[in-house]
Amino acid sequence: MTGHVRTKPALVTVTLLLLAASGSSARAQTALNIFFAESPALLIRIDGDPVYRRIQGTDLQRVVNTNVLIVRDTAGIHYLKVLDGWMEAYSLTGNWSVSGVTPFAGRTAIERALEARTVDLLDGRDSTHSRRRTLDEDPPAIFISSQPAALIVSDGPPRYETLEDTSLKYLVNTTSRVFEEPTDQEIYVLVAGHWFRSWRTDGPWEPVPSDQLPADIARNAGKR
Repeated sequence: MTGHVRTKPALVTVTLLLLAASGSSARAQTALNIFFAESPALLIRIDGDPVYRRIQGTDLQRVVNTNVLIVRDTAGIHYLKVLDGWMEAYSLTGNWSVSGVTPFAGRTAIERALEARTVDLLDGRDSTHSRRRTLDEDPPAIFISSQPAALIVSDGPPRYETLEDTSLKYLVNTTSRVFEEPTDQEIYVLVAGHWFRSWRTDGPWEPVPSDQLPADIARNAGKR
């Protein structure tokens, strides 16, 4: 993720769009994955199980039920277009790393045509950075989800501090609203106007109606 949290303004926007696109408010409140990252990260939404279609003129297949550009080669390696390059993983939900090559090899025209038709190339154009980021110097962690999801990014390891005049703790090195209730150490997260709680950052997460929030959270959620 320095004194400010890197990349989070853009990532918060991604989180809100994912939740809004998930369907009804009721569905959004009952089915949500929440991912935590301690450095720049991207959350990629796939609408259900991945659907692959062959890219004409190549031996590659593209995942068509997502807004980003993900392709798979004949060896099963997946490639994701990010910033000014590509990242690769041995499976869609595996560990992603910077790839030294493009999966299109010399087929530049096909690659450019696909990029032109892709909704989101993850090229950082909506970022608040004063200069263009590059993949080699700032590779993000990649999270893939086939159901509604949210991403909470902190600037380094999570740091909680006690909120003034309460025993409530809040996560200070993030732009998201994350609280820890001191009585039982449950974590509460606000995503697109909905509250969720869990005892662990890797879930499972359950929705919390606003009228059932701990009193300190209900009174102070808007103060940070």
